[in-house]
Amino acid sequence: MLVKGARKVNSVTASAPGKVILAGEHFVVKGEPAVALAVNLRVYVTVKEGRENITIKSNYLKNKVTLSLYNLGNTKSKIGKVVATILKSLTKDGDIPPLDIVINSEIPPRYGMGSSAALSVALIKALSEYLGLKLNREEVNEIAYKAEEVVHGTPSGIDNTVSTYGGIIVFRRGEGFIRLNADTSSVGLVAAYSGTFKDTKELVIRAKTLSDKYPRVFDPLYHAAGRLALEVAKALKEGNFHAVGELMNVNQGLLSALGVSSLQLERLVYRFREVGAFGAKLTGAGGGGCVIALVPKEALNRVMEAVRPYTNWVKELKVSYEGVRLEVSRG
Repeated sequence: MLVKGARKVNSVTASAPGKVILAGEHFVVKGEPAVALAVNLRVYVTVKEGRENITIKSNYLKNKVTLSLYNLGNTKSKIGKVVATILKSLTKDGDIPPLDIVINSEIPPRYGMGSSAALSVALIKALSEYLGLKLNREEVNEIAYKAEEVVHGTPSGIDNTVSTYGGIIVFRRGEGFIRLNADTSSVGLVAAYSGTFKDTKELVIRAKTLSDKYPRVFDPLYHAAGRLALEVAKALKEGNFHAVGELMNVNQGLLSALGVSSLQLERLVYRFREVGAFGAKLTGAGGGGCVIALVPKEALNRVMEAVRPYTNWVKELKVSYEGVRLEVSRG
């Protein structure tokens, strides 16, 4: 538990990027490698002096959430529990000042793009500055993982890691990550929303239950997914995006076998493939959320238009090589 430092600012804004996973979600929970990249959709968090309690406002919340300074954990709100977990990690008991926390997210929740991790990472950075703490990225990442446990139960750590550090990474639970240097200027990355969503914790449990029930069937599948992720990393470094797309298609098949795809996701996946994508797959927990597709740059607009009738949200994404950052600090 950290001690509050000498506060010298009245308002701080920090931001952190969302993410997509090119290969390895679900399989990463059991120690297989995964490939993820930070994207140019961010969560912005402003922390400023409050009056009596802690208030939380968000563009994705209908009503503000209020936390008592003297009983932080007394809330049914998931976002309130996340904020309470972070504050307890950053301060001594009884050493929490009144705060107004304002969240402005470019990442729609439950789209499978790491909105909860980006929120936690940005909030930790903003609070660290506001409270006079100088946390490094490793410390931010460690606390963000604790917050992710509140949301997801047993997270792999990949979401908070890629949001903290940015760029393209190969991640392995318990071993950390390495950065990938890849020139992605010749391809486009598109995300499209399936129109439905499922609870991440529920999907992780569902996948684990099925794989534990038939270990002789699913153990080889998990190992195959791990090898696939390493092949994706190799193809990215070599600039072989046709291979990356093919492997994304294979990864989608593995995720479907694990029971985390859906009819809505499959329709989007196959539409992307029909109209010229190198490959397409779900991203995140599955059951709903988004499909991502790797697309030749010259076909980007055509592919997006061809997919638009199948979704109410389609967007070109770009790699965010900058992770968490301080936006504004006012004394």
